Amino acid sequence: MAVQQSPAFDEAAASAARSVPLTARFKAAYGAGAMADGIVAAGFGFFLLFYLTAVCGMSGTMAGMAKLIALLIDAVADPAIGLASDRLRSRFGRRLPFMIGGLLPFACAFGLLFSVPASLTGAAQFIYVTVCLIVLRLSLSFFVLPFTAAGAEVTDDYRERASIVSYRLSFQNAGILLGVVLGLGVFMAGADGMLSRGNYVPFAWTCAAAMLVAGMIAIRAVRSALPRLHGPEEGGGMFFSGFGREMIELSRNRSFLILFGTVLTYFLAYSAHVSLALHASRYFWGLDTGAIQLILLSTTLGPLLGAPISAFALRHIEKRTLSITAFLAIALFLMWPPLLQLYGPFSLTPATATAVLFVNGLLVGTSIMIGGIGFQSMLADTADEHEWLFGVRREGLFFSGLTLAFKAASGLGGLIAGIALDVIRFPTDLASRAPDVPIPQEVLEKLALISGPLPAIFAMVSPLFLIGYHLTRKRHAQIIADLEQRNANRSGAAT
Repeated sequence: MAVQQSPAFDEAAASAARSVPLTARFKAAYGAGAMADGIVAAGFGFFLLFYLTAVCGMSGTMAGMAKLIALLIDAVADPAIGLASDRLRSRFGRRLPFMIGGLLPFACAFGLLFSVPASLTGAAQFIYVTVCLIVLRLSLSFFVLPFTAAGAEVTDDYRERASIVSYRLSFQNAGILLGVVLGLGVFMAGADGMLSRGNYVPFAWTCAAAMLVAGMIAIRAVRSALPRLHGPEEGGGMFFSGFGREMIELSRNRSFLILFGTVLTYFLAYSAHVSLALHASRYFWGLDTGAIQLILLSTTLGPLLGAPISAFALRHIEKRTLSITAFLAIALFLMWPPLLQLYGPFSLTPATATAVLFVNGLLVGTSIMIGGIGFQSMLADTADEHEWLFGVRREGLFFSGLTLAFKAASGLGGLIAGIALDVIRFPTDLASRAPDVPIPQEVLEKLALISGPLPAIFAMVSPLFLIGYHLTRKRHAQIIADLEQRNANRSGAAT
């Protein structure tokens, strides 16, 4: 049975509260929650495949399969979690109970994931990793989906939504930065630090503690914003009643489908690239741990440039145009360095390659931030369009749909990366073999192609979806005005 919200929800009062500008202090406290997601992204994106294959000895295919199974289970569960957070009635609102319940499990699961017992091999090792991944992914969704949806609810202003997304993505990148620094700069520093199994355990649990702190700050911020948030629609009933109808309505929203397709294709490519970043940096480019850390950090520093650029650009151009440009730039930046090294008139030395890849990483990070701000604020605008079309607000369901596409694509991209490592016969015994045993040159050349140019080709497809997106600034303003008039009419009829 649904728990009745107490006290009775007043949509008119919430609408009035949302018209008050948000403070920078609130945006920073709210955005802190994305640090937890960023730390997980660093662990999953940069370290996990390398840890499982080069350190723990799993085959690339089995490591990729474990990631895919967990992500697909989570992706299927995401719409239900999102809808539940849309329809929950409690005295703490719709979002907070899920955030509170998910925080501790996903932090603990992260610690356990990078603490695989050395005694486990074969099927037992695969089961352990898969279970940790499933728990981590499901509990992370319980936190992140309501957290992201709350950010879309706290204001109706077109430009301020972009500002909230900017704060959230900035803190997410700060989390990625923290994960990289703790990994390569602290616990895995040194010539063979990345190959030492014992280094990953303190790294993981330190990250878990940081996640808990960041998550608790965000929970407090969302609680302070409860008077601004929307309530569940009247007569919502049980959490999952009408679930099929909700999904049909979602599939009828053209703007959402366009954004869904964009995410699906982009993250399929980008997750394959990121999963192989450590392999390519260490063995194709021949870089040491310090240089690899510098290059990975450049991608997280790029958003410091991307945030002000996007804020300026959005005053003059549409979000769609900005995102298309950014996504195409990302594809270009992923592609050209390996091609230059393989087929250019000269080869880069490790020192020169570090400088080139650092600058390129800054440009990648800048483009990711610009595209992400435009894209995620478009999704918040699409949630308004959905209410205008169907009469209900579904931020949780919307962002769960976005997350479904991201996770399904990331899982498949990780599996493709793992299979590709096996196809090119990349060794899985690097932690136990002698350090002077070389990897064949033809294997390294294939590693360069599967980690850069190949994902970039697929990444070029993603912005093509956005050509069909037509929810402009002017159109959104009309929708908001119509929704305000509807609410005013309802309030008048109720009195």
